[in-house]
Amino acid sequence: MNPVRKIVVIRVAAAMMMLPLLSGCVAMAVPLIAATGIASRQLRSRNEIVAELPAANAAALALVPDTRGTSVRLTNLTELPPPSGPLLPGNPWQDFARFSLEQAQALAKGDEAVSALLTPESALNFRSSTRPCAAREAAVVIDLDPGTAIYAPGPARQAAPDVGAAAAQLRDAGIIVLWLSQASANEVAGIADALKNSGLDPSGKDPILLVRNAEERKQVLREEANNTVCVVAIAGDRRGDFDELFDYLRDQRLASAYDGELGAGWFLVPDLFAPVAADSTVAPAGEDGGG
Repeated sequence: MNPVRKIVVIRVAAAMMMLPLLSGCVAMAVPLIAATGIASRQLRSRNEIVAELPAANAAALALVPDTRGTSVRLTNLTELPPPSGPLLPGNPWQDFARFSLEQAQALAKGDEAVSALLTPESALNFRSSTRPCAAREAAVVIDLDPGTAIYAPGPARQAAPDVGAAAAQLRDAGIIVLWLSQASANEVAGIADALKNSGLDPSGKDPILLVRNAEERKQVLREEANNTVCVVAIAGDRRGDFDELFDYLRDQRLASAYDGELGAGWFLVPDLFAPVAADSTVAPAGEDGGG
């Protein structure tokens, strides 16, 4: 077992209780992870945080100079910094950034730290309750995977302006931006290049969370990250990006029990990338381009 991985406790009895609500044999595979927590009252350096994250690019990031000083800065701002790109009112990315900043401010003041991750018990009683945070450094998770597919860097694409602007605002406020995918950690170089070239992570300094073997799941990465930082918000294009519980529900109506988290830690967002421009190539004379 990878020494970095936290101890995973499978609560067999609890899983059995969920069988009627879950589909087929996958019900037996529903993992319930025991939150271990890491006592963290002192602000730590960026390199210390990166070293503890399950980041595929942690070794490379540890070599990047910490330009923010000796520790991660907790913001005292009362409003979002000026946007670095267009952000429209009511845009889900604006809502994501605003909520994340508010949570980071609460952490800075010493308020109770609550993450955007459900407790293991929430999957049993269908009551929405989230895990506490031991760490005082705020972070957000942005899921890269489109729908149920796995993100794969392809032809160069530019980030949607509102995504890049929101991520830049959070970085400016001292909030750690984590990119998450079910892609293999072996793909980290290509994914890092895609994030940098697209404008999602122009400086190339954000940790990227990728699975370390074929059996690992994004749920484990989310929970491990929350043991190191306080994951105050998650952005994704489907509910399964917030918790894998939603991928196992037989009765999807039960998902409504967690609607209170939408906009309050969970943010359903559109595509991270700008639409691909239509092919404007002019067909040769006498051809209409049709089949």
